[in-house]
Amino acid sequence: MFAAGPALVMDRGLPQANLNSASGDYRSNIRWSLYESGFLGDDFTVGAAGEHWVIDTIRVWTVPGITEKDPEHLGDFYQDVRLYFGEPEGGLTPLVTGRLASGSNEISNPTILISDATATGGVPYEEFGTNMRVWQIDFTQLNLKVQGGLKYRFASWGLGRPIPNKVDKTYAWFNAASHAPLAVAKQEGADGEMLLFTSGGKFKGVFNGKGAGWEKASDIDVQVFGHRVE
Repeated sequence: MFAAGPALVMDRGLPQANLNSASGDYRSNIRWSLYESGFLGDDFTVGAAGEHWVIDTIRVWTVPGITEKDPEHLGDFYQDVRLYFGEPEGGLTPLVTGRLASGSNEISNPTILISDATATGGVPYEEFGTNMRVWQIDFTQLNLKVQGGLKYRFASWGLGRPIPNKVDKTYAWFNAASHAPLAVAKQEGADGEMLLFTSGGKFKGVFNGKGAGWEKASDIDVQVFGHRVE
């Protein structure tokens, strides 16, 4: 028997307070990228041990802007968008992929929904005085069967387009992340650690943002929608 409709079953969404440089030492929001050395992921748990769940949607956020330019469309910076997923303790494989059209948010896979979170009231991400759009990406219709109480690994990533006038350089993918104690929002499963993967999805190790360009630990922001099955 299936429960009624997908619901928010795991919530580690965007922080709701202590945002940007105006918050000083209390800043809660950050973005992370590995540039050309692979990509970052994280993990989450749905439900309790012994339960069976179906994940319908995984929602993440990216902040692609740079000091010189904040893209009006996600397709301005990226050729595609991908969701990776993996079992506990293992590597990742691509689960959903969609190609982005240049100069737009149109994507080849209709199950991937892209929206500008700052256009609907979200606070822009600020870096060194530059405000940047925060993009929300919903990977929908996943029909992904998982066991309750287990940590599953995930990552979102996009292949960057070439940067004009910079030889062999492409735009990097940035994951929105939070320092849970200052987020003033649900931060389920936050442990202050992220996960490193090679470009092929092989697990490399644990990544702690504290001391790696920031003074705090953080986790990638993610929301999971699904339903329990019996």
